[in-house]
Amino acid sequence: MKAKEITAYLSQLGQELAKAGVQEPMHVLLIGGAYMLLLADAPRSTDDVDFFWLEDSTLEQTVDALRESIEAVAVKNKLESDWFNYMTHLLLSDQVLVPEGKLWKRFGPLYIHTPPKEYILALKILAGREKDLSDCEILLRRSKIKTRDQAQRLLDRYIPSPTQQMNAREIDRSLDELFGTA
Repeated sequence: MKAKEITAYLSQLGQELAKAGVQEPMHVLLIGGAYMLLLADAPRSTDDVDFFWLEDSTLEQTVDALRESIEAVAVKNKLESDWFNYMTHLLLSDQVLVPEGKLWKRFGPLYIHTPPKEYILALKILAGREKDLSDCEILLRRSKIKTRDQAQRLLDRYIPSPTQQMNAREIDRSLDELFGTA
């Protein structure tokens, strides 16, 4: 997916949610590759739209409508059924701090919030995959983070110590790649 496609799919998802009778706002925090494409102009594509739920109560009330709406958009556009990927929320939301972010766009009842770019940088350092390190380089150019110590302070702000300890090898490898060996 490219940026224009992501925006179109989110718009369609909002329309499907409205058709399904969802009236309460569903607040989500955009992260991952979709963030990089839509807000950091990364020169790549992504397979899915990763996000964190900002209100668990809304998810519980609307999960069936959400699944059906996601599937409707997938069928209409020949996408994988996990194109709007809440697996990231299930895997990471209890391991990292999740900021509220700022409202970016509304698509019917779907409210898309965006975190500070430094938050995305912290998540990308934590993940440490090759594509994440490429994204880190883009984000670093647009941030005030210039040293390994500054990057570590950023991690300390958003990634709790137990999560950093569990992922120490990936984090060290990311920091070595981005800033040189310690």
